[in-house]
Amino acid sequence: MKRLWLIVLLCALPLSVSAEETEYLYYRDVKVPAYQSMREFFDLPDRPGNYEITLISDAIGPLTFGVFRVHEDEDTLVKRTRSFHLRDHEFHLRFPNQHGEFDLIVEIANSNPAGSAEVSVIVVEVP
Repeated sequence: MKRLWLIVLLCALPLSVSAEETEYLYYRDVKVPAYQSMREFFDLPDRPGNYEITLISDAIGPLTFGVFRVHEDEDTLVKRTRSFHLRDHEFHLRFPNQHGEFDLIVEIANSNPAGSAEVSVIVVEVP
């Protein structure tokens, strides 16, 4: 009986994994209607750091992904790319924010006239 209780207790304990590997700073699933675009604003913390932006979608496409750096009321395009894949869209970008002064805008445009696109937007802080 003691052995069974120990096994149950060990299964209930969380694995020893650092928070940097498991926690998202931001995670959003967004839906972009056919022939529409949308922009998501991310208020980054006021601390210096490097961030990784990942956009993933199984939509038919084509999709256009854009990342903008925001300082006060001005936004500047960092990178824009168009994906013509069929159900396998993936976009990754490092976003350096060494002085903690920038916010982030992610733009997604869906050029498919037949259907909407569901996109997962993931922002993590990386060392």
